[in-house]
Amino acid sequence: MPRRTPIVFAAALCFLPLVAASGTGVVAPDRRLADPESPTSANRTEPDVDRPLAWMIAAQNSDGSWGADVHSQSPDVATTSLAGIALLRLGHTGSRGEFQANTRRAVEYVMAAAERAPADQVAVQDPGTLPQRKLGRNIDTYVAAQFLSEALPTLPRGMRGRAEAALANCVRRIERAQAADGSFAKDGWAPLLSSAFAANGLHAAASAGVAVDAKKLARADENLMNKYDRRSGSFDNRESAGVDLYAAAASVVAAARVQEAKPGSQLAEPEMQRMAQAVSKGASPQLSNERLLRGFGSYGGEEHVSYMLVAEAKATAPGEEFAAWSKQMRVRLAQIQREDGTWRGDHCITSTTFCTAASLITLAVRPHARPS
Repeated sequence: MPRRTPIVFAAALCFLPLVAASGTGVVAPDRRLADPESPTSANRTEPDVDRPLAWMIAAQNSDGSWGADVHSQSPDVATTSLAGIALLRLGHTGSRGEFQANTRRAVEYVMAAAERAPADQVAVQDPGTLPQRKLGRNIDTYVAAQFLSEALPTLPRGMRGRAEAALANCVRRIERAQAADGSFAKDGWAPLLSSAFAANGLHAAASAGVAVDAKKLARADENLMNKYDRRSGSFDNRESAGVDLYAAAASVVAAARVQEAKPGSQLAEPEMQRMAQAVSKGASPQLSNERLLRGFGSYGGEEHVSYMLVAEAKATAPGEEFAAWSKQMRVRLAQIQREDGTWRGDHCITSTTFCTAASLITLAVRPHARPS
């Protein structure tokens, strides 16, 4: 039976003081966490999408990047890529939509980061960011691959060649990062979510036409599905900070992807299909359990991206299953949405941009969509 990480130890890690990326000292606590200027409402049943989108557009830096808050002086590739995916999912692509220019600027920023990163390292972002501390050193590369993959076919022709090269660059880095067990990260507070993003990035790149090692794709999904123990019905949460939600999200999104695999691919092989069916049958029903959905016990960026992963997995389920889960999640997100329309983390990844982008992606998922 999988060994469970004591939640007390996980809590201690999560609330360690954050050290500034420059190494000059400890970041002062944000008073808005204790006394938010924009309180949430427990009475809402439907989240607002327009205000958080407007907030994200206003928060973007002139170079196309995003950090934790409005015009952040410490932007990072992971946050920028997640915000970019949110724009794409809401219809603001590289060539269409009111905010297409914002999407293109984000692509420019991410491409430049991939191009200037040393070729012998996996990371495309300097060390010390909050997403890295919580999800692993290479999280930026993983989310960048998914963003560039989804943006690529929507870009003006003049940008596509450079974007495709940047995406291939990220794919090579991700493939190098994979361990023998199929994982992509062991560092950070909840590295399993980083492995889930890495798998998403590789699969999205393959769908975009970039050459990806099929064995690595299969190994990545097998590793994620193995976080659900078919015999006990429990989750191996040793790489997810002792939190079952994160392990459940990683396992079900991989299972959904495997079940959608094209005949003849390694993902379509009988054993992979048996594993995927077992996860879907055993793990998916648990995703309506309130204890599991509360994750760490409060809402951090890790919860928000877990909901995003689950939404993508549920989108491939029968229509009534997706509708029921989506309704439940929309109420949850509505009740924790701040008055300015944003979402902000209560622990670990507290970044307003990161949490808002992940929630917008969750809300944008529609039934019968393929998981990333």
